Amino acid sequence: MSKESFDYTEHYKKFYEAWEKTMSEAMDMWRKNPLVKNEGKAETDDYDPVAQYKKFYDTWEKSSSEVLEKWVNSPLFAANIGKAVEKSSEFKKYFDEAVEKTLKNMRFPTKSDTDRLLSSINNLEAKINDLVDKVDDISKPRSGSRSRSSKK
Repeated sequence: MSKESFDYTEHYKKFYEAWEKTMSEAMDMWRKNPLVKNEGKAETDDYDPVAQYKKFYDTWEKSSSEVLEKWVNSPLFAANIGKAVEKSSEFKKYFDEAVEKTLKNMRFPTKSDTDRLLSSINNLEAKINDLVDKVDDISKPRSGSRSRSSKK
């Protein structure tokens, strides 16, 4: 992977600006709320809560999606996600080992114990099926042996 220089200062600045714009839109929306009295009278004539919320959401979605898209497509993000996945798989391995040791100390069956037991059961089931097939083969009358016995 090549080392690319990527300036995140500009992206964080744009992200903050988007957040600030979204918050100012939200404040405007709440100020227009008819339940909030402005200068002694309620503004109910032009207030549409659904339209205000849609405007707020559209502003937030547009401003934040541009910044997030650039950040997600950056080489630093990809490298960090790779590290996070690697570390989470290491943590899972460590956690599984800790649970296994704890269960052994408590004398509970562990995953490896149940896996071994399941394997033994599967092997026994396969052997029983083979024996059932052999017994069925032996108990079936053979066409050649009947004809010989009837001639005697």
